[in-house]
Amino acid sequence: MSEKIMLMLSEPTIADRGKGRGGSSRKNFPSRDRQGQRLGPKFARLFSAVENQRASMVNDMSGHFPEQALVLETVDPVEEFIKAVQKVDGLEWLAEWNETMEADEDFYCINKDGDKEEKSLGGRLFLIMSDQRAMQELKSLWEAYIAGQDFPRGFTKWRDVFTRLKNIREWDTEDRLHNTGFLEDWEERLRLEEEEITFEIELWYRVDDQKRRDASREIRRIISETHGQVLKEVIIPEIRYHSLLIKTPIAVFHNLKERQDISIIKCDYVMFIRPVGQTLVDYPKREEHIESQLETSTNELLEIEPVIALLDGLPLQNHVYLANRVIIDDPDGFESDYPAKYRIHGTAMASLILYGELDEQAELLPRPIYCRPIMKPDYRAFEERECVPEDTLSIDLVYRAVRRMFESEGDESPAAPRIKIINLSMGDYSRPFDRTMSPWARLLDYLSYKYRVLFVVSAGNCPQDLYLDIPRDEFTTMDASDIEKFVVESIHNTSVHRRILSPAESMNALTVGAIHSDHSQQQVRGRLKDVINTSGFISPITRVGLGIRNSIKPDILFPGGKQLYVEDMVGYEGKALLRMFRNSSAPGQKVAYPGGDGKINEVLYTRGTSNANALATRTGGLLYEKLNQIYSTYFGEEFPEPYVAVVLKSLLVHGASWGESINILNKALRTRENAKIFRDKIASRYLGYGAVNTDRIFECTDSRVTLLGFKEIGKEEGHIYTIPLPSIMSGKVGMKRLTITLAWFTPINADSQKYRKASLWFDAINNKEFACFSKRKEADDKAVKRGTLQHEVFEGEEADVFVDGTNLLIKVSCKEDAMGLTEKIPYSLIVTLEVAEELELPIYNEVRTLITSPVVVQP
Repeated sequence: MSEKIMLMLSEPTIADRGKGRGGSSRKNFPSRDRQGQRLGPKFARLFSAVENQRASMVNDMSGHFPEQALVLETVDPVEEFIKAVQKVDGLEWLAEWNETMEADEDFYCINKDGDKEEKSLGGRLFLIMSDQRAMQELKSLWEAYIAGQDFPRGFTKWRDVFTRLKNIREWDTEDRLHNTGFLEDWEERLRLEEEEITFEIELWYRVDDQKRRDASREIRRIISETHGQVLKEVIIPEIRYHSLLIKTPIAVFHNLKERQDISIIKCDYVMFIRPVGQTLVDYPKREEHIESQLETSTNELLEIEPVIALLDGLPLQNHVYLANRVIIDDPDGFESDYPAKYRIHGTAMASLILYGELDEQAELLPRPIYCRPIMKPDYRAFEERECVPEDTLSIDLVYRAVRRMFESEGDESPAAPRIKIINLSMGDYSRPFDRTMSPWARLLDYLSYKYRVLFVVSAGNCPQDLYLDIPRDEFTTMDASDIEKFVVESIHNTSVHRRILSPAESMNALTVGAIHSDHSQQQVRGRLKDVINTSGFISPITRVGLGIRNSIKPDILFPGGKQLYVEDMVGYEGKALLRMFRNSSAPGQKVAYPGGDGKINEVLYTRGTSNANALATRTGGLLYEKLNQIYSTYFGEEFPEPYVAVVLKSLLVHGASWGESINILNKALRTRENAKIFRDKIASRYLGYGAVNTDRIFECTDSRVTLLGFKEIGKEEGHIYTIPLPSIMSGKVGMKRLTITLAWFTPINADSQKYRKASLWFDAINNKEFACFSKRKEADDKAVKRGTLQHEVFEGEEADVFVDGTNLLIKVSCKEDAMGLTEKIPYSLIVTLEVAEELELPIYNEVRTLITSPVVVQP
């Protein structure tokens, strides 16, 4: 271990939370009369439909009131509208989603001079379930609004909604299929002449048990009439999730694009209809370039508990690189139908977690890893491919897998109770992030807070060809830096198709993108093109952010291997076209591979965000060992269990930086028009917080010192940490940098578009002393406060003068974001202070001397 280890911060002072910042643009809303003109006909149609439905039910003696899901589209939020909905008998709150809306003559932003601004508006979709009784009450409320009458106590939020209401409509068949991937999956199955189709019906989650049973019973009735079957039903109240896995004859959806009368897609209980089996991984073609390495394993059997779990395909556990290093837990019996030749992805991920890139010859992870298979061979594919099986739901499979790690099942003890990091190097191709949190992401957030475990999730791959906006004949003579610029522009122009895949939008998870880098030494030859010229820049196949409420996603970047391309000799409409080259030879990242003919010692080269994610997980595992060593040095015991995962989260991000990558983005994408939002909405979309330099996380030097604090914080609390400023810095001209990282796990409120219950942030509370770090670098100061990570870099070069005993005071604050925060929030704060090496200032020793009472946290 380095002689200069990370230091522990002193116990913080307890205070009230900071005020934070807020505010938004002023909005223009239509008058009440104008709202009546705009929306009156729409309300009339809704109320008329209800009356017609009432007439058709006159002979129904069941007492059952038909229900319909309504969508209220508003400009701007209406806080705590849920309480007003709950006051109307027959109305039930379903969801609240973010929406971007275009300005028009009725709704628009107003600048500080009072003029109209031509920019998009932040909006909300409020989704409520209404029966006929509630529609009568809604009609009365609307008429009261139009008449300018006062609203009863508890109902005034309805007035605010009507003022901001842009549209009201029913949730319809188009909504149930929009952007779900179901149509594409149906068409593919038709092409393959399949006779059956398996799919997921996600229902509106109902709080009342009886209403959930009613919805389930109705779906089962409809499916029975189609001669289909319900394979599984999953209800997870904590994330408001209720789904059924269905198999029916494909003929049920005959002429789906033209028909709107198919019972299942007309059912008001249905929120979405989604394909299954879209969480999959495939591989480059096998080639003669697959190399053999070790003949036999040299790994000793380890009697030590794992802290890393791999949820993936089944690894080849007797491969020479994996033997005695993976613990397989397969309660579902996947192994019985998992030929060795298909065990590619799990083998590669386990190899990278344990060894890193084999070309690097790095240290072996000192613990085994726990492996739970959640994928199986996809026999529908023509080549080896793995996917989450069609006869299960990804969410249910992951939910059961994680609970099994931490909770007893019958007479069985928890399978892996000391797990601190769970690797998920996969994503749902039918579910790129689109404004709202997917159920899978909500599940990870819920489990992360409940079990104090860090999910490390890949951003996803986008294996698209690159269409460059340059004549093909010019491309052939272009230098590498110019090619790179056009490639970046191509990626940016197709970013809507490169969005991160579910569950990568998870807020508590660490989402990992890939940089175009590896340890192979292969030179690029022939027609192959290495289109990224800058070391450490993003891979052209990595998917990009942002996350919910424009939070920073992906969070960090790790090497994902160099992806090569081949120039299409014909091009596209006279422009240059680069085809993605799929190969198993270098360049790339060398990993263990399940060879043919029973071989257990083969390797090959792969690339992608799965690899980057596995390397991030591996780094977390190595950090875990070092963290325990450091804590033992201070206190003679292991690091407190409840804080390990959140501290690892902060440590991984603390080493991240944009580096030279920001210059590439500036050159290719920055304009006068987007300059104000560039760091917030563009740079963060691609770079997150940046590529991680693992050497900087723990290794302090004479001129660089890192300090760690961790604790739990409650709503409306503030914790003030003291960081001593070395007196030898006083009056010195030269680079001084302060890097601060705050990470936490938040409980969630799945009812609210705000989603995270706990908003934490740090602020400097003595601005005079903070002035020597006056320049904010890298990520935007607003963007860093939208998720569960705040990572900021401050620099200065002036010769600021301060006296001995001067301290920086940094306050960590906590406030409620989404309603219902009663829990304590675990967090980790890391601070690194450094000066330019050429100043030759031994700040580490002085800070170590000044830190007197490191924090001691009881488990």
